[in-house]
Amino acid sequence: MELNKYIDHSLLKPQASIKEFDKLLEEAVKYQFAAVCVSPHMATSCKAALQGEDVKVATVVSFPQGNLPFDLKLQEVQYFVDKGIDEIDFVMNYGDFIWKNFNSVTKEIIAIGDYCADNGAVSKCIVETCFLDLEGLGAIFTFIKDETRIDFIKTSTGFSDAGAQIVDIKFWNQLRGDSERPLIKAAGGIRTLEDALAMIEAGANRLGMSASVEVMEEYNARNQTFTGGEETA
Repeated sequence: MELNKYIDHSLLKPQASIKEFDKLLEEAVKYQFAAVCVSPHMATSCKAALQGEDVKVATVVSFPQGNLPFDLKLQEVQYFVDKGIDEIDFVMNYGDFIWKNFNSVTKEIIAIGDYCADNGAVSKCIVETCFLDLEGLGAIFTFIKDETRIDFIKTSTGFSDAGAQIVDIKFWNQLRGDSERPLIKAAGGIRTLEDALAMIEAGANRLGMSASVEVMEEYNARNQTFTGGEETA
């Protein structure tokens, strides 16, 4: 298994320094992660820095609360897609969803999925699972699967009460059945190799992580995989 290709190597803390972003990009190239997921103000510079590399750039929209008005949220998505950002991780308005204002929620998700699909970008809808009950988790997954062009449903921002939970990943995977989409991104609280492997076994197709390097080092050591130099074991 190419574990590295499951990982979005993430740096989203607002106080992150330029040196931390430089390190993130170096690590992403070294380990050939699927993508880096970075704060909006660094998205275009990271895209330029990774030109020619097989590492995608993702950024976040309406993060972490998801409560931007529809027009502004869609404008954010359009801005970054038009700038060539590969993947958009946007937070749905889960407040509206909880209060059953479904028309506003479905309108924005459909519009964002369509814009990304029509312009070659990958869309990931963050639903913040810790605030939803089982009925809500099922309803939003089924809606995204059957009525939108969203590529990924994503568990969490990593900035809320709880992150990804195995039980939620398994539930969504069961609902997905034989369908190829939506893919599932687990994020929030994935800090160890055991966490990562458990999420994948449960049905996750992508992992949002900041502990990516530590997890890959443990994975490589366990599997005697080497990223360069001569094998000594």
